[in-house]
Amino acid sequence: MENNNGLASRLASERINRRDFIRRSAAATLAVSALPALTTRRAFAAAKEVNFATYGGMINENTRKVFAEPFEKETGIKVNLGVNSSLALAKLQVASGGSAQWDIVNLTGAEYEVAVKENLLAPYDYKIVDPTHIAPEYRKPYGVKYSLFLFVMAWDRRKIPDDKAPRSWAEFWDTKRYPGKRSIYANVSDGDVLEIALLADGVPVDKLYPLDVERALKSLDRLGKRNIIWHTTNQEPIQQLISGEVALATAFNGRIVVADRGGAQIGYTPDYAGVSGNYLTVVRTSEHKHEAFEFLNYVLTNTKADVEYIKLTNYAMPNTQCLQYLPKSLVDTLPTSPTLKDKVFLKNDAWWAANLEKTTVRFKEWQMTP
Repeated sequence: MENNNGLASRLASERINRRDFIRRSAAATLAVSALPALTTRRAFAAAKEVNFATYGGMINENTRKVFAEPFEKETGIKVNLGVNSSLALAKLQVASGGSAQWDIVNLTGAEYEVAVKENLLAPYDYKIVDPTHIAPEYRKPYGVKYSLFLFVMAWDRRKIPDDKAPRSWAEFWDTKRYPGKRSIYANVSDGDVLEIALLADGVPVDKLYPLDVERALKSLDRLGKRNIIWHTTNQEPIQQLISGEVALATAFNGRIVVADRGGAQIGYTPDYAGVSGNYLTVVRTSEHKHEAFEFLNYVLTNTKADVEYIKLTNYAMPNTQCLQYLPKSLVDTLPTSPTLKDKVFLKNDAWWAANLEKTTVRFKEWQMTP
């Protein structure tokens, strides 16, 4: 008969990525990363290894370089990184009935809220994870939000010089001053389309929630569907700005920074941007909670490592000690910067978790209306 760990491996091979929910690479990653726990040295390995599911790509590369490898050298605890993290993966760890194969799982804000309600996560051990310098707005009972990024307005500097570029969403909406189409993210929960529509309509950044969805849609009506190209992936607006297809777009700041390092000429402002990030969580059924929290303490409180991660990615860490070791030009673009305190908004994950389905349906209905 198939045991619980075997069942988890078999089911995991059918799992999906956090957004499409069907990607075969998940199977290979889940299987390979779980193998050390099945060796003849199982008891020893179990005490000295942590399995961490992230979103792959550059996140994994930088996590391995900046956090996992130095942590392993310092503690002897090996960190195995996997891909295709999702709420579904977290659910699988608990539903299997045995110990979790994945100890640490990255979750989006809305996924975190659901995971807490469904009792999938272990309470954070703040005796191991030092909360002293973790900004309280990112510190929760079952997770800490990290790799903080901005949803911003961006422009093609070849067509719109920085000194002529929009500095508010109301200006971004101004089709007389900036004629032509804008590329806007179609995913209302991952991005902040409804939030920026309300800002364009005059709602203050500290009065956005609960979202007035109908007012946001009327604001988008005022911009006009004919002036919008909807993009569905994070790289699309970057490509559209580089190709000259559009001169204005919404985008995530990290994508812009990488593109500009490669020679693109894309400008952006962090003002009035939406702040999001991913939660670092420990699965309730993990048998390696102590080791997992040791690693998370390293990720969240090792200032030297956090500074390196920020420089590599332009994504902020919740460690408030970092800012003093970064150049001002970089600090001023980070969501944790004091200069942006009253100019950015933190995405309300609890509101989105409670209203995701009906809001998404309403937005899709609006999109299809002529």
